[in-house]
Formats: sequence, structure tokens, C-alpha cells
Amino acid sequence: MEAHTHLTRANGIHCCRYFSDNCLGTGIRYWRRGPMPTYSYKVLGQESALVEGTIVAANRREALHRLIERGQHPLDLQEQAERTPRAGFSLQLGGRAIRLATFTRQLATLSASGSPVIKGLAVLAEQSRDPKAKRILGEVTEAVQGGSTFADALAQHPEVFPPLLTSMVRVGEMGGSLDEQLQQLSDLYEKEESLKGEVQAALAYPALVLVLGILSAIILVMFFIPRLESIFETAGEALPTPTRILLAISHFSTDHTVLLIVMFAAAAVGIRVALRSPKVRLAFDRFKLRVPWLGTLVRNLEIARFTRLLGTLTHAGISIVEALRIVQPVLQNQAMAITVREMTSRISTGERLSDLLKQSGIFTPLSVQMVATGEETGYLDQMLVRLAEAYDRETAASTKVMMSLLAPALILFVAAIVGFILVSMILPIFQLSTVMR
Repeated sequence: MEAHTHLTRANGIHCCRYFSDNCLGTGIRYWRRGPMPTYSYKVLGQESALVEGTIVAANRREALHRLIERGQHPLDLQEQAERTPRAGFSLQLGGRAIRLATFTRQLATLSASGSPVIKGLAVLAEQSRDPKAKRILGEVTEAVQGGSTFADALAQHPEVFPPLLTSMVRVGEMGGSLDEQLQQLSDLYEKEESLKGEVQAALAYPALVLVLGILSAIILVMFFIPRLESIFETAGEALPTPTRILLAISHFSTDHTVLLIVMFAAAAVGIRVALRSPKVRLAFDRFKLRVPWLGTLVRNLEIARFTRLLGTLTHAGISIVEALRIVQPVLQNQAMAITVREMTSRISTGERLSDLLKQSGIFTPLSVQMVATGEETGYLDQMLVRLAEAYDRETAASTKVMMSLLAPALILFVAAIVGFILVSMILPIFQLSTVMR
């Protein structure tokens, strides 16, 4: 890489702004201090068509040199202003700058049409509206142009592209079936998103009912009850037990509002921190598997995810041991993830996958039987995919049943709380009207 003249001085040490093997001819190696700038360009492409895009380069001269090497005629080249992060909190919906289902689907379509990977990445980067996605796709494109394989370029961004994606892309590059592997990945990610969306949609209504019910109870206890207390005191009669309990709760809530807020916030933070502990998370995940109905739903979800990923990887030509290594960190339930990790070390010694699944005590008899059938017939990948589809259907049906029962249960729970408050408010009024007669 050519030496760059961007120097900074810190603690008496000269350092290059960008990585260079030889900085200013000194023969000293330096480190890369920050991301290279992005340049917006306008060039004349084939048939004198105007093409716009972005390119990541160390400086303006290198950007021009790369554009000319591509056979393009630069008309305009401007460095994009670097975006500085805003102070305060930020929220990124979806967790990833790049939606994997869309990314793999579009790239598979472009690859199947005969377009090279570099051109496909450039098109996706140009279509993206997210600055972070543009930067990442630009860096991947530059890495591929520099001689790196597509899989290695993706592996440089593990926070965006998981090992499952990079492994299947590597298999596709080696076997000349990149478009097929990308197509399988897009189907896989779309099924995952569809299942996740169904669960979230089913939980939306019960969650709304619960939140509105709790807010109604808080408003009644903290704002309406204190105003009625003076009326109850002027009556001069002994208040009913439910009313006294409600008044005690109202007094405590209004007198210790700040304390309650701090306690709830501390509890939320404490639970969040505790779940980050491997031991606590493992114990909690094991507990979820034992809960009636919920445990069955969680187990079916994880079995569907496990079999779908394993079937997709083995169908792509990845060995069963390597496939298990890739699947293990994807599983969300730590109890099942640890079980898969133990199976990975044992299956390399020659043990059968179906026997290990049976010995784990977590996987269902149906999954064990279908895996055993796949091993005996030599169609393990197909049996795993069919098993995933079966559990997808069972999970969808179980989710509908649970949500149909959960919504009325939450409505009854909220109604009981609000009803207790209303009865406690009305009882003294009835009592007062009886005394006046």
C-alpha cells in the first residue's frame, strides 16, 4: 500500500492516519487509526452512460486510480462528509444495519442473472439508504476488488454477517454454486423472520391489554383514590376491609413514588444483568423448558431452528461436525446450545447423531426417529428440512392456541384488579347510603 501523508502527533510519536506498510519511506509499520473516507463519484460507463456511486479509498488519488483501472472516465469525485455520532442514546430497530433476508435474496437474483459479485454489491450499496449499510457494503466491495474472496470479505464484519452466511458463501464459491447457496440462505432467513413475526404479532394484543390495565390501575390508585379519601373520612363510619387495603396501597404509592420507581428500575437492571451471567441464563433457560405449554413451545422453536440450519448446511456440503459448530451459537436457548456443543465433540468420534439426540433428553422422539431414518437412508439433509417444516407448522398451531387462551386470561386478570379497585371505592358509598336511611 502506498504511503500517505496524513500524520498526527500524539505523545511525541508520529503515526499514519491510515494503515501503511511503509510510512513516508521510514520502513516503520503503523496501525490504521480510523476508517478510510468514502468518495461519491460520477463516471461515464459503458455506452457513455452516466453512472453514480461511492468508493472507499485512502485518498483522492487512489480513488481516481481505481476508477480509471475499471475502465471508467471520472467526471466528478467528492469526499463525503464524515458523520459524527450524536450525543445521547440511540435506538437501532432490527438489530442489524443490513436485513439478511433481503440482502441474500437480491444478491442471489443478481448472481443468477450472470452479474459478478462486485457489481451486485455495488447495486445493493447504491440502493441502501442506511449510511452504516452503505459503509459496510463499500468495505466488502473493496475487499473483493483487492483480491479477497467474498466469504472472507463478509467474515470481516461478524457483527452483521453471521458464520452461517459466510460458511455457505464459501461453499458456494468453492463449488461454483454461489447463487444456489444464496437462494437457500434467503429462504432460510425469510422463514426465520416470518416465524418471529407471527410470534410477535400474536403477543402484541395480550401485551397491549396488560399495559393498559396496569396504567388504569395506577391512575385510579394514585389520582382518584386520594380525592375520595376525604369523603370517606367525613362519613365517620368504619370503612370496609377492601377499602382500607386500597387506601393503604394508595398512601404508600403516593408517599414513596420515587422509591417505587427506583425499585422497579433497579429490579429491571438487576434481571438484565443477571441474565448476562452464563450460569443464571442457563438455569433460566432450563426452567423455561420445564414450564407447561411454554416449555413445549420453546423446545419446538429451537428444534425447528436447529434442524433447519443443520439441514441447510449439510445440503450445502458442509460436514456434520462443522455444521454443528456453526449452529450451536445460533440457538437462543442455552440448555440446547450446550447440548449441541457436547454433541459436536462426541460425533467426531464416530457416534451417530440420532443416538446423541436421544441421550440428550431434550429433543423429542419424533426428531430422534426422523434423524435416525435420514442417517439410515442417506438423506439426512432432506429429513432435517422436513422435520423443521413439521415443527414450524406445530409451532404456529401451538402459538395460536396459547395466544387465544392468553388474551382472555390477561383480560380477566386486569378486570380483577380494576374490579377490586372499583368495588373498594363503591362499598363506602353504599355503606353511607344505608346509614343515612
